[in-house]
Amino acid sequence: MPPPASSGDFVYLDHAAATRLRPEVAAAMDKAAAVAFANPSSPHAAGRLAKRLLEESRERILGLVGGRTAGAHRDRLIFTSGATEANRLAVLGLAEERPGWIATSARDHASLRQAAADLERRGWQASHIPLGTTGSLDADVVSQAFAGAGTSPCLLAVTTVCGQTGIREDLDAIAGLAAERPGTLIHADATQAAAWEALDFARGPATSLALAPHKFGGPRGIGGLVVRAAATLRPLTPGPQELGLRGGTEAVSLAVGFACGLELAVAERSTATLHVTSLRQRFEREFLAATAAAGFPATVIGKDCPRSPHVTAVAITGVDRQTLVMAADLEGVCLATGTACASGSSEPPAILAALGIDAQLRTSVVRASFSPTLTDEDMTRAIARLKSVFARLRRSALLGS
Repeated sequence: MPPPASSGDFVYLDHAAATRLRPEVAAAMDKAAAVAFANPSSPHAAGRLAKRLLEESRERILGLVGGRTAGAHRDRLIFTSGATEANRLAVLGLAEERPGWIATSARDHASLRQAAADLERRGWQASHIPLGTTGSLDADVVSQAFAGAGTSPCLLAVTTVCGQTGIREDLDAIAGLAAERPGTLIHADATQAAAWEALDFARGPATSLALAPHKFGGPRGIGGLVVRAAATLRPLTPGPQELGLRGGTEAVSLAVGFACGLELAVAERSTATLHVTSLRQRFEREFLAATAAAGFPATVIGKDCPRSPHVTAVAITGVDRQTLVMAADLEGVCLATGTACASGSSEPPAILAALGIDAQLRTSVVRASFSPTLTDEDMTRAIARLKSVFARLRRSALLGS
């Protein structure tokens, strides 16, 4: 059975940042650590056992995301320290030595935008793609951004599910770009999508795909970059491990946990999606009712857009997002002001400005995110506590404090 989503006296609604390690994953990792403790590069029996478990995990993950696992065109999976490293390895590793053009958008994680900035310092042309009203990329706008590239290499970063709003990207809508401009490379950050959407890497338009198992009950400290067989990838940390694309001794038990967590997420996807969608809809309905009752009108960001079931972002008029998150925390409800990697920033997430959200309203957006381990009882407790928070904020506003 999955562990409870809440712990002690708090209700955890920040599953887009990290999920609790599933007990099945922990058990698989403990077993692997006990028998595959050796360095998988060692040629002796213990090393060969560790290597076998590492490669079995690699094959399982590749298969689960629809990668080619055999033949001359077998896709590659490079284990990394997480999605941030996977994103940087994709952008900087796929980039050719000669300057080219790279396009990113406000949907993208900071690691992608920072990698694009690094390429710009190397002489690349960087384009910031404006988002459409649905919060997604417009293929025509992307095509226009690359219009002046000529024969220069082009690289597009795509985030399949926005970690701040849950808005989905339609990869098929931009698939024609690669056909229109032969040689165009597409990197997809599927960190928030892997648990909720069937990935078909072999048939999709992406050249590479970033993953992180701590988003679906797997371990922290490991991620993965799936890369097409034909793509040229330059290592950021050279070494003999990981097909020569990432030096350093591989963490076998983490790789086993990665594979186990993804297998469980894929097997339970249909049931989990129904349950989590129901929880999100209930949360939005009752959260908005609570804010309205307290005199703080609220709206769900992207409510009419295609969204992943596990994330909602809500703007509450007249309430500072950081004040609300701190007040909710004191009341025993874990919310977020944005992605965990940007939690120290005083600036609202860039995606909100890109969506045309009013500047003042952007400072009032909070995120709640859910997992299959949450129960209706958890939601009842969370809403009751948030009602108390809003009532207290209302009294403070009336008193002028």
